[in-house]
Amino acid sequence: MLEYQSNPEVTRYIPWPVRSSEQVQEALEKGLTCTKIDKQGDSVLLSIELKESKKVIGQTNLNLVSEKNKYAEFGYVINPSYSGQGFVTEAASALITWAFANVDLHRIGAVMDQRNPKSRKVCERLGLRLEASHLEDDFFKNEWTSTWIFAILKSEWKTH
Repeated sequence: MLEYQSNPEVTRYIPWPVRSSEQVQEALEKGLTCTKIDKQGDSVLLSIELKESKKVIGQTNLNLVSEKNKYAEFGYVINPSYSGQGFVTEAASALITWAFANVDLHRIGAVMDQRNPKSRKVCERLGLRLEASHLEDDFFKNEWTSTWIFAILKSEWKTH
């Protein structure tokens, strides 16, 4: 995890800073408690690992944003050495499938920095639709950034 969490290019679009070994350990310990979604604010965090070696090469997460609206958002990050090989798409697809089957959700979305077109491509491959393009709506890491919002309904995912 340290390989990608300490990489400035990786953390550029992630809401945490470049992490030290100690910070990665703290994040891992906190992440180990993110195992269920029962109420608003809950999240699950899953590692993306290589099948043969069990090496962790990334992670994906799902956060319950609104109980009332049955809406959750997901995110993902991968070690750049393994990007472009379908790992994030596979992991995110499994997470969304699990979430719609096991959590009372109506829709799942993803919010991302427009400077990260690789992230947009993941959502497009998953069949999510672009619902919004916001201009300089997020003051992120000391600069105004623009975001895209992608989403999919449970009824759409079933036919996916």
